[in-house]
Amino acid sequence: MKRIIYYLFVLFFISGPAVYAQDQKTGNDQANPGSDAEYTFLLKEYTLNADRSMDYHYVKEQKLLSYRAFHNLYGETFISYNPGFQKLTVNKCFTIMADGKKVEAPSNSFNEVLPSFSASAPAFNALREMVITHTGLERGAVVHLDYSIHTSAGNAPALMGNEILAEYEPVKDLTLKVKVPQNEKLFYKLISGAVEPQKSIENGFQVYAWYSQNIASISQEEFQKNAYEAYPRIIFSSSGSRNTVYEYLTNQPAFGMKISDAMKAEVQAIKKENPDQLSVALKIQEKVINEIRLWPVPMKYSAYRLHTAEEAWTCMGAILAEKAILMSALIEAAGIEADPVAIVRGSFFDEKLGTLADIEDFAVRIDLKDAGVQYLSLVSANQQDLGKILSDKVFVALGQGEKAEYQHSGSAKFAVNMSGTFIVSSDPKLTGEMSLESGGGSNPFLSLIRDKNKMKILVTGDISKSDIKEVKVSQSSPETSFQTYTIMDEKPFRKDSSWYHFTIPFCSGGIESWGMKTLSSKRSQAVEIPYSGEENYEYKLTLPSGYILFTQATKIDLNNKAGRYFFDLKQEGSKLTISRKIRLSDRIISPENYNDFKALMDNWNNPRLREVILSRSY
Repeated sequence: MKRIIYYLFVLFFISGPAVYAQDQKTGNDQANPGSDAEYTFLLKEYTLNADRSMDYHYVKEQKLLSYRAFHNLYGETFISYNPGFQKLTVNKCFTIMADGKKVEAPSNSFNEVLPSFSASAPAFNALREMVITHTGLERGAVVHLDYSIHTSAGNAPALMGNEILAEYEPVKDLTLKVKVPQNEKLFYKLISGAVEPQKSIENGFQVYAWYSQNIASISQEEFQKNAYEAYPRIIFSSSGSRNTVYEYLTNQPAFGMKISDAMKAEVQAIKKENPDQLSVALKIQEKVINEIRLWPVPMKYSAYRLHTAEEAWTCMGAILAEKAILMSALIEAAGIEADPVAIVRGSFFDEKLGTLADIEDFAVRIDLKDAGVQYLSLVSANQQDLGKILSDKVFVALGQGEKAEYQHSGSAKFAVNMSGTFIVSSDPKLTGEMSLESGGGSNPFLSLIRDKNKMKILVTGDISKSDIKEVKVSQSSPETSFQTYTIMDEKPFRKDSSWYHFTIPFCSGGIESWGMKTLSSKRSQAVEIPYSGEENYEYKLTLPSGYILFTQATKIDLNNKAGRYFFDLKQEGSKLTISRKIRLSDRIISPENYNDFKALMDNWNNPRLREVILSRSY
């Protein structure tokens, strides 16, 4: 009897996954294989009323296709708002089950909580998030939700939106509507294939409507263009003046950038310890990053009203825009020109479109006599000017009583060059000299101001920081940094049986820092990498008698549309020469050129081409 139960138990676990997989397959819509759900209908409607109040209307009909859909993904809906000037109304909420039965959401399905992004922000504890728990969920059920948010007049500089015309699940029918009073105009920008709207007049409103059908889900592929830039998108505003919209921010007391005497005293203490201006600015940056908590609250939930620098300092917390104001105020108190900066994606930016909805980040711009203009991060101590790290961005400097200043960054580039000449003794010990040059986005210029040892920390492989005995030459500028070192490595090889492994030294601040190790065989979306440019390594080792290459001498020279990969390993007598190089021609790699890019990266990441194996004859 026990044996029969055992066999039944085994049979269950063998057949169970297959049965479950078949259930999943039949549960999913045949038109969308692999999807957890689909939107049969989706409406997003924005309205600017004549009294300047605003309404947002959202309607969804979502069919659930898998167990995961309602256990992990779509069993709840979260709606954040500010009850101080907004009113949420849930118009409808019910589920149509697979058999057609209608289940209305009960009263205890609606629960208000504090939004997670304001949980540690006392200044924003009045915000609310409505958590709607959907009921009657099963595979094949359709969730119906209809809600509206009314925003009272005077709580935004314009009706603004930034809407992507795609979702994480397929959408059969999507409608985006924007309504403004009949005598007004809507300003908008179409991105990545978005088409012109249909225009009509309804009940005294000029209506702009975008209709889309059978929209594929957003791809889950890694290393896509940031902010889903490749998908159709509409950025719109009821204002055609970007300066007017920015003035809504800069006319506030916060942009007066006044600070208290206690704050000034802190700045003076930093100045005494750091004689040059760039070091002072970087110390203030570190202070603001480390001591002022970042509250990730979007500005729209505070009606775009900002706390002053002194208020942020006192409560030791601020949103990004407020951190930018605080850092700028402190740096200016040190006698350095500084401005809060909004960062906008270049493809989203339109100077004739008055909106704040395209701002994706904030920073601080400083202008120094020696180092020139530098953009400082508010969330981390950036190793290099953000203008050289961030590609295709528009930096918008904001000042009270001043017109916004715009600076466009180009496509970021990098360059890493390492070379070395070494002698290996019979011990074996390795001695010699090595140099590292780094430029563009990979140049740790600001990090070297903070810590003169930062560059040699980037050296890794079987020669690392601990093997660097002296920095012979050190030069650094905003464009390029260069150092040469004397090297002494007591144990350069890893011995495994009768073989000796030597990991080729490399810079961890180059391609290694991207985390791009494994690439899929196929690609539907373009790949975005941080920088275009090149990384080159050249080494010469003089080996002691008896050491020979076990790794086969190899030469690879691969040129294609994505760039070039070169590897050359050879031994002539006691001389071992290693050359390892890559050049990436473009920062955005189209799907058509993906296979070429993958070929370069697969060679670059190949562990057999990142180390040398030697054998020894006795």
